[in-house]
Amino acid sequence: MSIDQAVLYFYIYSFLGWVYESILVSVREKQWTNRGFLIGPICPIYGAGGLIFALMGTHMGIPLTFLICMVSSAVLEYFTGYTLEKLFHASWWDYSDMPLNLNGYICLPASVLFGVMGVAVSHFIQPLVAVPVGYLPEWAVNIAALVLVGITSADITVTVSTLSNFVDKLVEIDKRINQAIDDRYKELGSSVSGTIRSVKAIPANVREKIIDQEILKSNLSLTGVQMKVLSKIKSFRSHSGEKYNGRIREFIHRLPISKKTKPGKEANEHDDQLR
Repeated sequence: MSIDQAVLYFYIYSFLGWVYESILVSVREKQWTNRGFLIGPICPIYGAGGLIFALMGTHMGIPLTFLICMVSSAVLEYFTGYTLEKLFHASWWDYSDMPLNLNGYICLPASVLFGVMGVAVSHFIQPLVAVPVGYLPEWAVNIAALVLVGITSADITVTVSTLSNFVDKLVEIDKRINQAIDDRYKELGSSVSGTIRSVKAIPANVREKIIDQEILKSNLSLTGVQMKVLSKIKSFRSHSGEKYNGRIREFIHRLPISKKTKPGKEANEHDDQLR
């Protein structure tokens, strides 16, 4: 296997992993969900895992292959999840609700499934994939590898620039919304714990207006690319380590797509509606 062929296998398995993840999550959430860290239709962690499984070949027995694939996939998934969260304070998957999980990055059921997938790739899928790739002329493999790497590099650049320091801004808005709801509740002569989900006495329509008002005041607009990247994130974590799940995702899609509106004016209109 040449380096360029290895690159092609990496992208083939990255794409297949994206298809698997997207279908699995879409069925679970009952709506189409575009999975993966990047904007394009690939999941690099599956590409890395698939390439490792492909390199293992069929010379080992299935039980040993399963064990090695299960352990190596767990190590890869934990390292990737930990690194992404440290870099961007965000997680693209979260096993916290699964049994026998480790910090939400990995869990035994998922690792067992990856072990089974490793056996399938190394013993059955890779021999089939290798046939059409083997027929490609060397120049075609070289060009395809270069083009794919170039596209992915651009994708990574856009994704990283979108996420840099952006999650912290969302966390700050979340805190401001909680504080605004808390202040509104105190105006009614009571107190509240300060979290959106615990607010029961405030009417739903008033709560919605408070959230929209604070978002407009933040003067924070999202491009279509930013919306696409952020919609893939499973959970968020601030610098202090505090975790935010549904509350941030609850209002991400309320953020303006572009800066065509005048936040100050609309915020005042919402403010008038609240009085």
